[in-house]
Amino acid sequence: KDSWTPQLHLTDEERDIVEAKGTVLVLGRSGTGKTVTITQRLEFDRQSKAAHDPSFTQLFVARSVRLCRYVEGAVGEDNRTSFLTYARLLNDIESTLPGQTRNFNPSQKIDFGRFKRDFHHHSSSNEKISALILWT
Repeated sequence: KDSWTPQLHLTDEERDIVEAKGTVLVLGRSGTGKTVTITQRLEFDRQSKAAHDPSFTQLFVARSVRLCRYVEGAVGEDNRTSFLTYARLLNDIESTLPGQTRNFNPSQKIDFGRFKRDFHHHSSSNEKISALILWT
């Protein structure tokens, strides 16, 4: 049995992002259409620029390995497109710095849970401000 995938239609705002000139940074809460928009943008750039520019490259960065794999599967493999997690990007950048030892330790990163527990909770000046607002 074939799997069914509904055709997706972009909103005017999403279409503006897809067709914008230059680098695009897409931020938003869960379910706002970031993944759909960025996969369309990756494909739009491939079709409109890749054939005309031999130096064309793309970089997709996400915190989740699963999301990187999903987007790579959605747009297809291309030797000019890299799909990296944020941690991998930091490691790759650090490895190119001359005379540097590895400083980024994933176990020391501060996620929202740690921020709320260790920093926000212990600061009396933050009691009236939501941890989520300060984190964002």
